[in-house]
Formats: sequence, C-alpha cells, structure tokens
Amino acid sequence: MEGSSPSIMPIVEIPATLASFGSPPTAARATVVIQTPGQRFARTAAGLGVCWGLALAGLFIPVAHFILVPTFVSAGIVVAILRAREDRRLLKVVGVCPRCGVSQEFSAGGRFQSEKSLDCPKCHTRLTLSDASTAATESTPS
Repeated sequence: MEGSSPSIMPIVEIPATLASFGSPPTAARATVVIQTPGQRFARTAAGLGVCWGLALAGLFIPVAHFILVPTFVSAGIVVAILRAREDRRLLKVVGVCPRCGVSQEFSAGGRFQSEKSLDCPKCHTRLTLSDASTAATESTPS
C-alpha cells in the first residue's frame, strides 16, 4: 500500500511570538504535532495503563499501599484527561528570549493552545508563547 501511513503524526512548524512583561515580543518557531483521535486515544490509554499498573504494583507494599494506590489511581485519571485533550502537542520552541536576548531552544510539552507559558533557562523569566496567526487576528481591529 503506497501513500502516507495513518500512524505517522504530522509535525508542523508554526510561527509564534515570545513575550515577557516589560520587553517587546520576539519571533519564534513552535514545532507542533497534530494528533488524530485514534492517536490521542492510544496516548490516553497508555498513560492510564502506566498509572494504574503502578497502583496495582503498590498493592503489594505494606502500609505504603494506603497512599500509593489512591494516588496512582487518581493520577491515572488526571493523565488520561490531559492527554485526551491534546489535539495539538507542543514538541519544542526555538526563538530569542525577549528579556535576555539569547537565541535558544525552550523546553516545551503538553497541549498547544493560542497561548502557553514557558520559562527561559538562561534568565529564568516567565515567557508567554503566542500563536502568531492568532495574535495577528486578535490585534486587528474589527
């Protein structure tokens, strides 16, 4: 069978901006993977399975199982909900920190929305990553 495989997740680069309080925003590139409902379900089931497997293993630890089992069961539900909502997952961000001016790759992860908070590893400033296409439409007066 020729063509693209449905199991491969499309990875796209999205133009974005990095902003910090008191500094002008700078351009950045966000690498995002777009997940199909089937891929999201697989990640959700895997996260839930790992947490619940740890809860099952925790059953055999005397006394600690009173804390471990409820914690891992609850964590499994939270992880499943978070992963089920990740239609666009942020892989990495490359850009210049608006505060310290260092060009770098920022650690990222989780769901990519129109805005997301990041930390600069050099100056430890809280940055706001914004989708450039969304920011342009929001700043245009109607």
